[in-house]
Amino acid sequence: MQDQLPTHEEPKNNIEILKEKGIVSFDIELTQEERDSIQEVHIEKALPQFNYYGPANEELIQKLTTHLSRLEGSTEEIVGRVSGLVAKVAKGMQKDFNKEAAWVMVRVTLPNNAFDIPRWHQDGYYIKSEEGTSESEEKEYKLVFTVKGAPTRFAEIIDAEKYKQLNKESMTNDRLNYDHNREKYYEEDIKIRKEFALAVKEIEPTGKDQATMYRVGGEDAKVHSEPPMNTPRIFMSVVPGSSEQIEELKERYKK
Repeated sequence: MQDQLPTHEEPKNNIEILKEKGIVSFDIELTQEERDSIQEVHIEKALPQFNYYGPANEELIQKLTTHLSRLEGSTEEIVGRVSGLVAKVAKGMQKDFNKEAAWVMVRVTLPNNAFDIPRWHQDGYYIKSEEGTSESEEKEYKLVFTVKGAPTRFAEIIDAEKYKQLNKESMTNDRLNYDHNREKYYEEDIKIRKEFALAVKEIEPTGKDQATMYRVGGEDAKVHSEPPMNTPRIFMSVVPGSSEQIEELKERYKK
């Protein structure tokens, strides 16, 4: 009898890994033109946050190009390529989850020390279910990619009780002090941030030119923080959804 050859499992794709582990990083596969444009884009001032709600298409590219054109010293060709890259990444996220639209957010920031002490936190749910409940029954995922600058940091919870308690303290500080005593708010915020470092363990950072998809909403949402920002930064995030869900998110964020 002929020996049977051992069977080999097909390697898992990014979405399978994401749904199993709650997080996955992957290479964006930048073209040389995209790399050159990222290198050449000139950032001498921060810009207001850019928000786009809808399908990742030419409209997104046009609106983001207009927004990034406020960066003096960068040619229209360069900002157009950067905008095209953002749209390409967003479209890929949309396609991966078979969704019609997305919330695409872009931040352009100058060097600052706001996150030298990490702001470890979890994102809540963004998308409402088609039935209108406050949370989607499906697991929800978000993509982040740093076009230029330092990538987002991620961590695992190693002391669940301490983490839960610090979350409560952070929410209490937000509620009591943010609008009433800003100095006390920042003082408490720094103290709580330092204590969070004892409840989490940072995981291996993503590599250059890598995006990360991760779970949001609920207790198993992934813990993350903005990085120290020692250089100018262009950061983007994508939350996919149906046209109706993204429109609802837009209206909710307007309020």
